[in-house]
Amino acid sequence: MSRTQSPIFSIPLRQIDGFLADKICFRDAKARTPRPALALGVDGFSKQRLLVWDKFLIKHEYKISKQHGERFVGVTNDNNLIHRKGNIVPGAMTVSKIILPLEILFPELEISSVNIKFTSSAYYSERTCNLFLWQFVSNDYIQIEVKTYQHDRAIATTIILGRLKTTNKPAKEIEEAAVNKKCLKRVQDYFETLEIRSDFYVQKERYKDYTYPLAYIASLPSAEIVNQLSGQGGMINILRMDFGSYERIPITGDKGPEVKLARAKKRNTFNKIMAEIAEGLVTYYHGLAIVNPIAKFHNSPEPVLDAVNKLINTNSQEHGVIAPTS
Repeated sequence: MSRTQSPIFSIPLRQIDGFLADKICFRDAKARTPRPALALGVDGFSKQRLLVWDKFLIKHEYKISKQHGERFVGVTNDNNLIHRKGNIVPGAMTVSKIILPLEILFPELEISSVNIKFTSSAYYSERTCNLFLWQFVSNDYIQIEVKTYQHDRAIATTIILGRLKTTNKPAKEIEEAAVNKKCLKRVQDYFETLEIRSDFYVQKERYKDYTYPLAYIASLPSAEIVNQLSGQGGMINILRMDFGSYERIPITGDKGPEVKLARAKKRNTFNKIMAEIAEGLVTYYHGLAIVNPIAKFHNSPEPVLDAVNKLINTNSQEHGVIAPTS
């Protein structure tokens, strides 16, 4: 194949090795044409890279065990017991499995915003599939549409916007001695619950990246909503995160990122909750959650809080539910 135009960017295929249990494959609708969107190449270190010229699809399959879900809510401080007593994958875990692969596989991508709409809850130990459709608004700006399924059941639809890093933008390098080891351990534990190696995020091609992954940041608001609303948050229908100028929070502060919430005027059908992600005196990101406060258990007339209390108090067997993704 001969091309006069350079690829838009390339993907280091060795990054796939960081996914310990997931299955990832790339699909190219133009693969059998004279000008495919994807082609194999090698870099200066004789490592394979996937060269990208046009839009393409990624299929990402995974399963989440209840054991990993329980560890995840412990790491993210989510006190919603339905993820421990019930069979529901934390919504923040679904969010992480959407954003984190992009951060690991595509270090050249700067994510500016994420908009996720949940249509159902995900269950532990069931095969889940993310389909990522990459489209190039221009040579720099990218839109990624993600569809999440369990079998034939739609779980979520996501739109991610971003751009490729500019070559003259300096990397944000942080001295290892300045890293808060306790906060770094929490991030490493977060990666372990998702069965993804943290060093594949930290070790960039020319430096070590000691900043919080955006996927980790996006997992924090739902837990805080549960905690501040005393477990009565209901089901998150929409989660939006605006990462603005692409700045990352360094893992150097004393406490780590803090979520600040403000509830807009309460409505009968849903709550609109604004979120800010701050570290110290600096506010880095903004978010918004649309929360349905009247989500119910599958085949149950009871509201979420009543049904969860019954589940916990009776120590009954695990149920299938349509309830808090928070």
